[in-house]
Amino acid sequence: MADNILALSAVAEALKEFYLPGLRYQLNDKASAFLAQIERDSQSVVGKEIVMALRYGRVGGIGNRADDGDLPTPNARKTKQAKWETKNLFARFQITDKTMKASRSNVGAFASMLETEIKDCETDAKLDLSRQALGNGNGDLCVISAATHANGVLTLTVDTTMYLAEGMLVDIIDKSATPDAPLTNGAGLEIIFVDDENSQVKLTCATDISANIQAANDYLVVAGNLGLELTGLRAIAENDTLYGLDRANTYPWLKAQRINVNGEIADVVIQTAIDNADRKAGAQTNFLLCSYGVRRAYQNLLTATKTLANTLDLKGGWSAISYNGIPLVADKYVAPQKMYCLDLSDWKMYQMSDYEWMDQDGAMLSRVSGKAAYEATLEKYADLGCGRPKGVVELYGITEHS
Repeated sequence: MADNILALSAVAEALKEFYLPGLRYQLNDKASAFLAQIERDSQSVVGKEIVMALRYGRVGGIGNRADDGDLPTPNARKTKQAKWETKNLFARFQITDKTMKASRSNVGAFASMLETEIKDCETDAKLDLSRQALGNGNGDLCVISAATHANGVLTLTVDTTMYLAEGMLVDIIDKSATPDAPLTNGAGLEIIFVDDENSQVKLTCATDISANIQAANDYLVVAGNLGLELTGLRAIAENDTLYGLDRANTYPWLKAQRINVNGEIADVVIQTAIDNADRKAGAQTNFLLCSYGVRRAYQNLLTATKTLANTLDLKGGWSAISYNGIPLVADKYVAPQKMYCLDLSDWKMYQMSDYEWMDQDGAMLSRVSGKAAYEATLEKYADLGCGRPKGVVELYGITEHS
């Protein structure tokens, strides 16, 4: 017993002192180039809520008058306070009791297995965080267009497989429900094969539910994530409601700008978007974010015009192509045919604190109920916020190059 308690104590100490700083760096700076550039803010989080001021309009009291005329009437710039709850981010891994006991005779083997578990958790957490940062907050991964079932396997034809991977647990969401709700039991179905070429995904599913799936309507989310993900870039560009505010009808000044390119990317297209961000919102674009195919299209444009592609070094060890001194970065989770023009000073990661191990019960490494295993959970309560959505410009319909 003493040996096992010592092992638990040593692992907990290693998680806190050795692994936590590295995990924080990886998740904050290495998950995506976009997230790495954003300021983190704990001061604007009150309790579990984020409070952010959205400023709009022009200052009154400015004008020209006659020598003996009345001075201009003061009229302060308008402010709408946005208030919404932080999102709950978790990364969890397990170690079996048998592995723990192996540390008595082979500490090196145990350390290696612990390192592997933490590294796998870190890698997958970075991928999911990067995806969420560019998502719409709802969590949808793809829309289902067809479903068949045979031999305990559910085969779905979907509009995209770019967010899917083997081993993921997903829920099938019924779009006709009010509000949207999982068709599955909430435990999720496991993806066993992603067929990118045919836009299909196969899942383990004992019961045939294919007849309940509505084609071109129902969709997939990460199991349990429906409506709980970060308020990402797609939410800023596309959602009718943002931070609990109805911008489709009540607050139209909160809408981002969208431009349909409907063709090849060009310097003048990008410059038009940058000019619109400045003219309509006073935003100074300092970051361009696009899909891989759009980046290739831009690289081909530089080659065709015999322009030297300069590169820029960014925070977190990332690099970018320079567009007139503005970094242009591609991300695997940006939807095809899109580019975003951003002023990063408008963005913050609002957080109650940085990543921490869940240990309020005094145990950083806890027994898993009903299993001969121990687990540790990394947590962060935060969300992305954009203080000037109108300064975001989405270019879409860009022809991609292979």
